[in-house]
Amino acid sequence: MSTPSVSIVIPAYNARHFAAALASARAQTYGELEILVCDDSPGDEIAATVQAAADPRVRYERNAARRGFAGNFTYGFHASRGRMVKFLNDDDRLAPRCVEILAAVLDANPAVRLATSRRRVIDAAGQLAPDEAATQPVTRVSALMRGLDLADFALGNSINVIGEPTTVLFRRADLAVEGDSIFRWGAHDYHCLADMSLWLRLLANGLAYYAASPLSEFRRHAGQEQERDEVRFACLLERAWLLRQARSAGFLATPAHWQLAVRALRARAQAWEPIARTDHAIAAGLEGFLAEVASLEALAETA
Repeated sequence: MSTPSVSIVIPAYNARHFAAALASARAQTYGELEILVCDDSPGDEIAATVQAAADPRVRYERNAARRGFAGNFTYGFHASRGRMVKFLNDDDRLAPRCVEILAAVLDANPAVRLATSRRRVIDAAGQLAPDEAATQPVTRVSALMRGLDLADFALGNSINVIGEPTTVLFRRADLAVEGDSIFRWGAHDYHCLADMSLWLRLLANGLAYYAASPLSEFRRHAGQEQERDEVRFACLLERAWLLRQARSAGFLATPAHWQLAVRALRARAQAWEPIARTDHAIAAGLEGFLAEVASLEALAETA
């Protein structure tokens, strides 16, 4: 199909759970669909899985040289053909009606910039795991809401209630890309908060739709980069960047909203204090970060 309505883009690297991700994409009930696999892996297992599927909707591209996290997502975004885009992480899964439900909302309402849903956590074996704070329902019924309100709720609690890349569907034309990375916003390249850097740009100028039924599953398993302490600590700095950039984009416009967001950031920093007592590198980084939080707190008076 040369002009599909929706592209499911799988920036693939780890073959371990890729077959399940691909199967969930191929099981979509939505008809006008392409599935683009951007293979950044060092081996041939992902290619073999695609070949075995023999599905004409699947377009496979092997990267000549490794593009890395941001590069593979960015390439997939530009190489996809659909007017709507849904990323699918190579270890996550979509519910069969995920694209059908979310695409119908975007087609029916041009003011909606982002369609998302409740998502569930699964473990390494694909079994449902308990909800986390971020996966608690935003609302018990499916609803339209102002993008600014949804974003302020996420920023004020320092929790990504909007979802991972797998969760959201959006129009290609609605995403403004800075330079050579879709995860660049305000001159910063985001890694830990890459998804939020996308969602906030979309939510600044329109409505959001939240489907109360779980339409995707994201996997928690040992070996994921984001589970390492040093990576989680590095995310703190990105949270500070995000708050500053969000404020300049019109989010957290009242002193109360701004103070709530900065307090949530300070609470995250304080959770690292016990580790900092025995880890000199984290102690040094935490001292600098708390100085940054103090600077953000000072902005509350002019918010």
